[in-house]
Amino acid sequence: MNALDAGGRAMGIGGATQSTDSNTLSTYYNPAGLAYISGATLSVAFRNLPQSDSVLTGRFSNPEFTTSKEVGAKRMTHLGYATPIKGGVLGISYTVGGFLKDFRSAASLTDGALRNVNYSETFSAQSDFFTLAWGKRSGNSNFGFGLIVVNQYFADVGSYDIQDASNNTIGNVQINNSGNSTGIGAIIGAQFPTSRDGKSMVGLSLRSPVSLKSGSSVSNYINKIPGRASIGIATRSDNLRNGTDFLVYGAQLDYFFGSDKNGILKRKDALSGGVGFEYNMHRWNARIPLRAGYAVVPSGGESFTTRNTFTFGVGYRPDNSNLSMDLNFGLPTGGGAYDMGLSLTYKLGK
Repeated sequence: MNALDAGGRAMGIGGATQSTDSNTLSTYYNPAGLAYISGATLSVAFRNLPQSDSVLTGRFSNPEFTTSKEVGAKRMTHLGYATPIKGGVLGISYTVGGFLKDFRSAASLTDGALRNVNYSETFSAQSDFFTLAWGKRSGNSNFGFGLIVVNQYFADVGSYDIQDASNNTIGNVQINNSGNSTGIGAIIGAQFPTSRDGKSMVGLSLRSPVSLKSGSSVSNYINKIPGRASIGIATRSDNLRNGTDFLVYGAQLDYFFGSDKNGILKRKDALSGGVGFEYNMHRWNARIPLRAGYAVVPSGGESFTTRNTFTFGVGYRPDNSNLSMDLNFGLPTGGGAYDMGLSLTYKLGK
């Protein structure tokens, strides 16, 4: 719900370069990274979204869950545009920052002297971030800031029958709660070199918590989007393989704070992170980055589980083309559904 990777380049490096990268996703992760964009750029990313199926047993008021992770629907998770303007770089983007879909079912759940049978219920949630951001260079450092509008969708849909001790159906319950809530937040960020040669970079960003407002019943489920404080470092080693290749390796920590502790989907403050590397080689008149990493995402609250993943990916950047692409994967250490993200970037003009 908080740490969904939208599927850009950094996904294959365990998210380790999100705060030090420079692309249209910088509007979402660290607007200071926009400052390195030298020409009008358009990017889009797609990925499969997480999904789970849960079988419930025991008491209706406090059931036991047996949950399996599934490969969810494939959707666009980022669309961004950035262009240099008036001494800086302006970026605008749409990014999916959180997602949940859990289908719950049970043959029978006890409820005092009664039983609830044929139970099925689906929880769905998606956090959409619309960001307008600005990045600018200042000496050897970058800084940036942005305004965020969040649309939080939530749906709780289901039904079950109520039976008495004689297995007679005495009632039926329909659940149908859905709606959108919105809020406004802000993000600031900075990037600065830590070495004289400029090959080691630190990225810092801070996104405010976002309080959500809604006129529907979904406010009982989620009423706040946590803030995020990020710190990352990336280092580049040049002159590999006759000077044509280079290596980038990095690490990042993200602290989610100001979480919703009162809604039905309670969450706690949590620390996540990732490490990884990218070997960027030049072959066949193209740049071909090869990536690997590891990402750690803790449970973050009641009814959530820890999800740690090994990540890997590949990119393709032809020398004489404005189009580049990245394909990345994540494999959970505990088994279950994989992650797959595809991003395309096009530099407009020459």
